[in-house]
Amino acid sequence: MFGKKGYDNNFNNNDSNNNGFDKGEVISECPLCKAPIRSIYTAIRHRDSGELVHFDCVIRELVREYKNKLGRNLRIYYIGAGDFAIVREIYDKKGFLKTFEVIERIEYEKK
Repeated sequence: MFGKKGYDNNFNNNDSNNNGFDKGEVISECPLCKAPIRSIYTAIRHRDSGELVHFDCVIRELVREYKNKLGRNLRIYYIGAGDFAIVREIYDKKGFLKTFEVIERIEYEKK
C-alpha cells in the first residue's frame, strides 16, 4: 500500500498541481528590487500593492522604516501569518541568545 512504486507514481507524475514552483521558473518580478521571484516559499504579498515581493526585501524595507526604533538587541523578526515584530533579544552571561520579548507587532500582509 505504501510501497515506493506507488509513492513515485503519485508524487512525481502529478505536474498539474505544482504550477512550476519547484522548477525554478520565474513566477513574477519583485517590485522592490526588480529581481525575478523563483519560489513562492521565499515571497510574501506586499502590504500596499498586494504583489509578490521577496521576503528579504520586506525585511530591508521594515528595517529602513523602523530604524529609529531598532537598536542594541532590538531586531525585526517574522512571527508568522504575514506579521512581523520588533523583538528585544535577551542574552545569557555567556552571550548566547536565551529568549526574546515582542516589543511591537507589525501587521504586514493583509488578511
